[in-house]
Amino acid sequence: MNELLKRVMAVVSRCMFFLVLFSVAQAVDTPVDANKIDEGYLVELPNKKDSDILAIYTMADEPTKTDGNVMASSTDEFGYHPITYDTAYVNITNNLDEGIHVWGNSDECYKCKLRYLGDVHEMSTKVLYMDTRWKLQIAIYSKDDTIQYCRLYYHFGEEGRYTYFVNRNTSTSSGVECTKPITINREPQDANIPIYIALAVYGGFALVYIFIAAGIRDGWFDKILCCFSTDHLVTNELGSPETASHVPPASDRNSINRQQPSKPKRLKSLDTFRGISIVLMILVNYGGGKYWFLVHARWNGLTVADLVFPWFVYIMGVSMTLSFHALVKYKVPRSKMMYKIIKRTIILFALGCVLNSGNSITYFRVPGVLQRFSISYLVVASLQWISATPERHAPKMMNKYYKPFCDILDYWYEWLLMAALMIVYSCLTFLMPIPGCPTGYIGPGGPLIGVNGSLTNCTGGAANYIDRWILGVNHIYQHPTVKIVYLTEMPHDPEGVLGSITSIFITFLGLQAGKILLLFQQHGERLRRLLIWGVVLGGIATLLCYGSKENGWIPINKNLWSTSFVLCNAGTGFILLAFCYFTIDVKNWWSGAPFYYPGMNAILLYAGHELFKRNHFPFSWQPLHHTHAEFLAMDVIGTTLWVVISFGLYYENIFLKI
Repeated sequence: MNELLKRVMAVVSRCMFFLVLFSVAQAVDTPVDANKIDEGYLVELPNKKDSDILAIYTMADEPTKTDGNVMASSTDEFGYHPITYDTAYVNITNNLDEGIHVWGNSDECYKCKLRYLGDVHEMSTKVLYMDTRWKLQIAIYSKDDTIQYCRLYYHFGEEGRYTYFVNRNTSTSSGVECTKPITINREPQDANIPIYIALAVYGGFALVYIFIAAGIRDGWFDKILCCFSTDHLVTNELGSPETASHVPPASDRNSINRQQPSKPKRLKSLDTFRGISIVLMILVNYGGGKYWFLVHARWNGLTVADLVFPWFVYIMGVSMTLSFHALVKYKVPRSKMMYKIIKRTIILFALGCVLNSGNSITYFRVPGVLQRFSISYLVVASLQWISATPERHAPKMMNKYYKPFCDILDYWYEWLLMAALMIVYSCLTFLMPIPGCPTGYIGPGGPLIGVNGSLTNCTGGAANYIDRWILGVNHIYQHPTVKIVYLTEMPHDPEGVLGSITSIFITFLGLQAGKILLLFQQHGERLRRLLIWGVVLGGIATLLCYGSKENGWIPINKNLWSTSFVLCNAGTGFILLAFCYFTIDVKNWWSGAPFYYPGMNAILLYAGHELFKRNHFPFSWQPLHHTHAEFLAMDVIGTTLWVVISFGLYYENIFLKI
């Protein structure tokens, strides 16, 4: 049964391989029309000033749900996304004898000025398409913008139809009162229903897999098949042809019972952890169903999407410890180790540049995900190359006061170097003067915050300034996540130069986790230390950000790879690693499937999904209705196909090693 399952998966993987080759040929042969707009993805709108008026539709102009292309080409009032998802329809009914102006903004835009959304004529109604991901504030002003009639803070629900009345009331100071939004025609819908369905479907697949695996392991299927065979009828009528002489001696049976499976040389929990990271990364990069928590935070904050890249860097550090230990144990020459470090660094950096490449040298992006990997690997691997030794000093380990801290004290010079790097990072971030910007500024910048545009060109503070100084403004990321919310005009690269220091640090913290697995042999010791490290690092991150998204001393920020960001992700990394280690390697409750297989070919899957990220069937296709359900189905199917490919590659013994 095992062999049959392997053969089926091998056939499926081969089919997927040829499909990929066909897609490559199709992509190469098909010319690109530069004027074609992909309606399936949000097209960046030009920045609008406060005086600009966004399109306002009347109820008669509201497109029907079946008109997917028309709706996908229209955006909400802030230009965040098409109105096919995360949108509520809000009717502003003006019962005054004069016109009013509507202003508003999202809570995601922290301390931002209100944006002009349009006007409503006297005794009329207009519908506004409002974003439903975050709480909004809406202000109603007089036509000359001198008097504020009312201000509303409200979190609208997806697909909800609301009416907001502006009435005359002489008993109020302004002579006007506004009602709370009243839901009409349609109640808000739960936007997460597609996620619940996807979890139920894949949960069902998991239960079927568990049942089949248990049946194969315990011989259920053999027993069922025996019930339909004729051999047992012969045995019942004539007796078993076997005799006692065929039964092995007791000594042999005991020796068979004493046989234990050989101890695995590789911790499956590490590959499973890596697999979880790469699978989530593929899902996020494919679009995450257009859910806000499956895409990167616009500036400060933490989403599921913000976890995967730091986890990937962290687990690289864990594996590095075990890898160098094996190299030293087998007496591999130091020169050969350094050659491997340099070779892998160059390959990762070059591969990242190829994946970043477009058709413009003028705007070629130098930083990137694999480039960040290569720099982190080079520094931490070189450090480990210097300090790796065959054995620890035995007498020290016998000291009960020394042993609990041996993973730190044995490598004190590494910690000093990391502390020095973090001090340099903090000094550059908070003390380096930036022309035209406040010293120590780490905010999003843009025209919506600050006084008289004082922070317009201050996006990212020192991190952005260093990138522009070293790489040039044209060679960093031109479409940062902050742009659409804060209307920033300055490019900003989340994988920039300064953030490489904190990336090195989280790699080093992964190295620390690897030392725990290497120096402590008891399961209990390993788990306790992993959990303690996770709680301590998470606690420090919470103190730095004050447990708040915006109000902390150092907010959690993926765009800057802030100190609190790397400590938070390292803390969750320690805890997730402890969970995987306990359930997979200690208790054997979980085999690591299906994440174990992608974890064995993570670089290949990353490069592959980057090549087939947009409009390469069956990994993705041109959407028809542009809804959460359609996008999620497309992204989940594309991610699942890469998991299936990794399964086939595993059983074909094909692994990409760098």
